[in-house]
Amino acid sequence: MDHITLMAPQWREIGTRIFRSWGASEAAAWCVANSLVGADLAGVYSHGIMRIPHYYRQLQAGWLQPTHEPTVSRETATLAFVEGNWGFGQPAAHLGLDLALAKARSEGIAAAGIIHSGHIGRLGEYAEKAAAQNMIALVFASSGPFGGQLAPYGGVEQTLGTNPIAAGVPTGERPPFVMDFASSVVASGKVMLLPGSDSELPPGWAQDAEGRPAATVRDFQNGGSLLPAGGHKGYAFAVLVELLCGALLGAGVTQRPQQKRPLGAGGNATFIIALDVEHFRDMPSFTEEVAGLYDRLHGVRPAPGFDEVLVPGEPELRQRARQESEGIRVRGDTWQKIAAVAAERGVALDDIVDEVH
Repeated sequence: MDHITLMAPQWREIGTRIFRSWGASEAAAWCVANSLVGADLAGVYSHGIMRIPHYYRQLQAGWLQPTHEPTVSRETATLAFVEGNWGFGQPAAHLGLDLALAKARSEGIAAAGIIHSGHIGRLGEYAEKAAAQNMIALVFASSGPFGGQLAPYGGVEQTLGTNPIAAGVPTGERPPFVMDFASSVVASGKVMLLPGSDSELPPGWAQDAEGRPAATVRDFQNGGSLLPAGGHKGYAFAVLVELLCGALLGAGVTQRPQQKRPLGAGGNATFIIALDVEHFRDMPSFTEEVAGLYDRLHGVRPAPGFDEVLVPGEPELRQRARQESEGIRVRGDTWQKIAAVAAERGVALDDIVDEVH
């Protein structure tokens, strides 16, 4: 088949069943499945249901421990430290966020660090959750000592993770401000989404092993690296995330290129800062000013090729509405990999899909 389209609840059930078969609790399995489906709904397919086979490779390699739950290792009035215990990253990140939000409501500002966890998924998920509670959140995530596929500005070797940054700000009646982007031109998952090694790479995404523009996925795979967004600017963001998540939290900074990532290794170290608007000014005054800014931005005359000017977070909100009504479409080869994982773990899916290939 070329593709399969299922509704969000169906994909959520598929993910939950598969993760439960790995030993995860019902709550943890649903949390991870909901995160992946939420990414697909937002149009961030690089962090969606296609991640199931990727997580399975981490499980097989012995790095991911789905039976392990996150624990709070230390906390103060304004700080919380969460040990992920190499379990799924999403439950650990939500625990850290919830602690930071609660402390910020009391103290005005708070922070949480999450270390030794699996991949936490789309960072915008946590920014949106904070904004929905009339709170502001800044979220940073690194790959810890495993590093990643991003070359430093002026270099040609894979060294840094894509080290994303996200922020969520409440806006009253308007859609919340949500920014979420990697320090690289594209997230590594977007390369994973391409169908094969001979697929063409858009200009500026990556370079080959000699620092020349990577024309195909194969050029990137054979010793190439991702490029930082905005050159030295994205590189600076990536290093900042290393310092906050790796050095400050003690999760470890990248050991690349001197040490390569062990087979199947992965995960995130995450730093979250939460702020309560009400400790700075009253919410009605804040949202009134935000509304004025939104009106000004929406009123800017669009450039050629654009129908309108949007605020960060609005494209994902519109995409979510479409996906919820039309379903989430997954490429056939990706579905084959997901179905193979389910079959290997003895997970029945035939009551959800007509035929499992």
